[in-house]
Amino acid sequence: LACSQLRETNTGRVSAPTMSYRELRNFTEMMRALGYARPISVENFRNPNFDLVADVLRWLVNRYEPTAEISSEVGNMQDRVIFLKQAAQLMQAKGRIKLNTKRLYQADGYAVKELIKVAQVLYSAMKSNPDEEEELLGADSFSLKLSDLRDVRDLATEITQHGAALAELLVKE
Repeated sequence: LACSQLRETNTGRVSAPTMSYRELRNFTEMMRALGYARPISVENFRNPNFDLVADVLRWLVNRYEPTAEISSEVGNMQDRVIFLKQAAQLMQAKGRIKLNTKRLYQADGYAVKELIKVAQVLYSAMKSNPDEEEELLGADSFSLKLSDLRDVRDLATEITQHGAALAELLVKE
């Protein structure tokens, strides 16, 4: 960090600036729009909170690549490092999204900068396909529109007719 970006705290220590309120708010709003079940407050990232960062990252990776298998253990330091490496490698391979694992391990506002990278891709995909929003959000509604129901019924009838014709041809042979 440049010297102009550093600030002195009350204890005399020099620290880096924290994430802006706007960035934290935008992230929480994106996660709400994407359908993340747990409510996220802007204040959750003021102090390190690795459990929340791991939960959000796991959810984002699973939303991006549902077949992905990443470690769910984050009990100790080694498990956390393995989890972050797996998630970062998967996002690099599948989405060409480079995640800084050191920032993610900090589990504070700077981890949000890394999480935003994945959330932004999912959010923009959701916004570009408003008709498929329910599918993107993972809604398990199997309700069909009336026109879809008619199409399915017509296709089923056609398949049955072709099957009967095929059976007749096999009997003649």
